[in-house]
Amino acid sequence: MKRIVIFMTPILMLAFAYGCSKDHKDVTFEIFKATSRPENLLATYVPAQDVVNLTWTMSNTSGVDDFLIARSDSSDFDLGEIWTQFTNLESISPPFMFTYNTSTYVPADVDSLILYFTVSAVYKNETFKSFVGPRAEVDSALVLRK
Repeated sequence: MKRIVIFMTPILMLAFAYGCSKDHKDVTFEIFKATSRPENLLATYVPAQDVVNLTWTMSNTSGVDDFLIARSDSSDFDLGEIWTQFTNLESISPPFMFTYNTSTYVPADVDSLILYFTVSAVYKNETFKSFVGPRAEVDSALVLRK
């Protein structure tokens, strides 16, 4: 029995080492380097129309299928009430512009409020399937009704 144990131990250790070395890959985030964030986000309130116009740029739109607009009512963006909407733009080419109708969110009896906005690119290609990329820097607009 002792000879069997001495004989089988190195064989089992080699089989174990060989089997474990091929069953995983190291975690890598290399594929996410192909994504980029929208830049120069500008939120501007237009009182005559009671809308907020959002404009932004993006230097690399490769693989971008759409944009996701997010709005919050808190200066700490993720702690506020967050509203999101896809832009469904006609074409993914600059200049990018989206109009947010404040009357859908801000009741008529509210005379002033600060809204915070951000934009993220939505990637849809052979690597990403409807992947929401990094978001732009948050910008704000003062809704001031007279």
